[in-house]
Amino acid sequence: MRDEVRYRIRMAGALAILLAVGSGGSIEGLGQGSLPSEAGRVLQRMDAAAKTLRTLTADLKQTKVTIVVDDVSEKTGKLFYKKSPKKSAFKVNYEGPDSRILLLERGKVSILEPRIKRYQEIDTGNGSATAQLPLFWIGQSGRTIRRDYDVRHIKTEEVDGRPTSLLELNPKSDSVKNLFTQIRLWVDHDRWIPIQTRLFEVSGDHLTILLSNVKINPRLYDRIFKLQVPSDFERVKQKLPPSP
Repeated sequence: MRDEVRYRIRMAGALAILLAVGSGGSIEGLGQGSLPSEAGRVLQRMDAAAKTLRTLTADLKQTKVTIVVDDVSEKTGKLFYKKSPKKSAFKVNYEGPDSRILLLERGKVSILEPRIKRYQEIDTGNGSATAQLPLFWIGQSGRTIRRDYDVRHIKTEEVDGRPTSLLELNPKSDSVKNLFTQIRLWVDHDRWIPIQTRLFEVSGDHLTILLSNVKINPRLYDRIFKLQVPSDFERVKQKLPPSP
C-alpha cells in the first residue's frame, strides 16, 4: 500500500508539470545543434500546432504494466485541457468502480476520490525533477523537448487507425532518469500532438496513455475545471519532496 501511495504521488507530480506546458514559447540559446531531419521536422510541426491549441478533449485509456508480478491494469476516463495567457489546466475524470477526478493547475494537483470520500491536494513545489517531465506532452514546445531530452525518430506507425511518428526521448537529467529511463511519443500526423505516450521505469515497468476521440479547440467553460468537494470528505494536503 505504501508503494502504491508513493507511486501515485510521484505520478501526480509528473502530471503537475502539464500546468506549465502549452505556451508554445521558444527557448533561446539552447546550443543543442540540429536534430536528424525527420525528428526535427516532427518537433517543428508540434511547435506550430501548439501555437493554435487553446482547448482539447479526448477519451483516455491508461495501461500500467508491472513486470515483477506480471500484472496489467487499465483505467479509462475523459481528458480536458484549457490554455489561457495566465495558466493552463488539465482535468481527468477516471471512470469505473475506483472513479476519481484529477485536476492540475497553478502548480497544484487535486484528487477527488468519491468512493472513499477523500480529497487530496499536492503542492508540486519548485525544482522537482517532474518539472522536466510532461506526461501528455500536449502543447509542449519542441525546443523544450530538445533541451531536456535526446530525441530520435524511430519509425512511422499506425496507432488507433491513425498514422503517427514514433519519437524516442532519452532524458539528459539524472533526476528525471530516476523516474523514467525512456519516453516514447506517437505523434499524430494530422494534428501533430502525441496521441500515445509510453513511460519506462528503471524496473522495466511502463505506463501507456492512449488518447482517442480527440477534439481540438472545443468550447470549454471554466466550471468544468472546478471541483465541488462535499463537506464530509476527508481532506489531505501533501507537498512533493524536491529532487535529490
